[in-house]
Amino acid sequence: MLNRLDEKKLFYQRAISIWEEFCHLHKDLYDLTCDEYLTLLESDIDKLEKLLPLKEEIINKISDLEKERSELIDTLNTTALFSNNISRSNELIQAFSVIEQESGIAALKNLNTLLIDIIQKLQDQNKKNQVFLNKAMISLREVKQGFTGKKQYTTYGADGQTRSLHR
Repeated sequence: MLNRLDEKKLFYQRAISIWEEFCHLHKDLYDLTCDEYLTLLESDIDKLEKLLPLKEEIINKISDLEKERSELIDTLNTTALFSNNISRSNELIQAFSVIEQESGIAALKNLNTLLIDIIQKLQDQNKKNQVFLNKAMISLREVKQGFTGKKQYTTYGADGQTRSLHR
């Protein structure tokens, strides 16, 4: 039978494994999001249609991994290895901080920092993609209006709000 410290170490290794996979999947998602941006710039719709299912597959894997993380927390709470119940990832990382201090390697904490960094970069790239798509939609609307003969001009009023003039 395992003593409490050895049991904590096994759970710690499981947490590290989950965080490593989170980092890997989010990096893959980031790479695909960057590819998506380049594909948008190239206006390569066929390639874009191939990227979207890949992104969806990675997002589904992240969702499954999130369930694993939740199950790990639930299991830890039933073992009573820690004095307080864990409800969030930060609490999980804090609970394992003693093990990291003893080993001298803050692996879980470092993986979490890396994960946060990747997620921030992913969010920034998604914003760039969205801005590009918004500009493309505006351009398409203007082209469509040009074909229908309903040209619309946008001006700004004294209050700074946009106003549309039809000609």
